[in-house]
Amino acid sequence: MARPYLGGSSAGVKELTAASTLAIADSGKVFMLNSSSEFATTLPAPSNIGWEATFIVKGAPSGASYTVVTPSGAILGSVSAGAADDVADSSDGSDTIITFVDGSAVAGDYVKLVADGTNYYIVGGLGKVAAGITIS
Repeated sequence: MARPYLGGSSAGVKELTAASTLAIADSGKVFMLNSSSEFATTLPAPSNIGWEATFIVKGAPSGASYTVVTPSGAILGSVSAGAADDVADSSDGSDTIITFVDGSAVAGDYVKLVADGTNYYIVGGLGKVAAGITIS
């Protein structure tokens, strides 16, 4: 049985500038993505109910994309981007990667995730341009 985990004292803001694997203790943090050579951030397994994190583009990706990857489970939900009808969507349970797309994502684009013990859910997210954030 998975135990609930809430951010609490582990909360804060952390700048990521290289590939990272996040831990349970990172729950509640805001991660600023900022690098001249983009990278992947791997989430912990979504088995801890209530684990959450927010990812914000600080430096727009140039030359490659930032990705946020789950090692198990899926990423479910949607992110609005650009015009009102441009939405990156994941609802079939097979998507495991959020991409802040090179040449399209801009500073301030963000996604917030929360785990339910099996999957990650997008509970907030916004991109300035269509296809600036994708889910695959």
